[in-house]
Amino acid sequence: MSKQGKIKNGNNKAKHTKLLNQKKNKIREEKLLNKQRLKALIKKSNLHKEPCPCTNEKSYGDCCAVAHGAIEKATTAEQLMRSRYSAYVLCNIDYLMNSHHSSTRPVKEQDEILKWTNSVKWIKLEVLNSSKGSISDVEGTVEFKAHFEENGIAEVIHEHSKFVKENKHWVYLGEV
Repeated sequence: MSKQGKIKNGNNKAKHTKLLNQKKNKIREEKLLNKQRLKALIKKSNLHKEPCPCTNEKSYGDCCAVAHGAIEKATTAEQLMRSRYSAYVLCNIDYLMNSHHSSTRPVKEQDEILKWTNSVKWIKLEVLNSSKGSISDVEGTVEFKAHFEENGIAEVIHEHSKFVKENKHWVYLGEV
């Protein structure tokens, strides 16, 4: 075999080896991704059986998970507020953005919000009062206390929030 033929064969082997290694790496990455997806599915299925963060009366699957799956299923302002609290507890930033009125949605701050929700330990939600905000209303208010712990210190968010309907479903507008 000529010298040029040996070089060409060597180059082909190197390319073939490189392609094989790339394929092996891709398979490894896919397996790892599949393991992560499976763990997330198991966690999610177990989460649906656990008490909902917004109340101990229902499971998450029978309570806020319904709204997290389809925002229009939150038929009252209070249900939307409870589902937003649960979204904070579960660090569901997409739901928090979607359930915020388009005119006040803090899109630029969503990374900071996500970082903060991950850094605190949520303790409980107390709904103090609500007015209007029923299925037939277009606006309503809910007063609540969200208890959490940050850096080992017990804190409370006490807010009187305004909710309105936008695109035929409830959204958070802001503090009253």
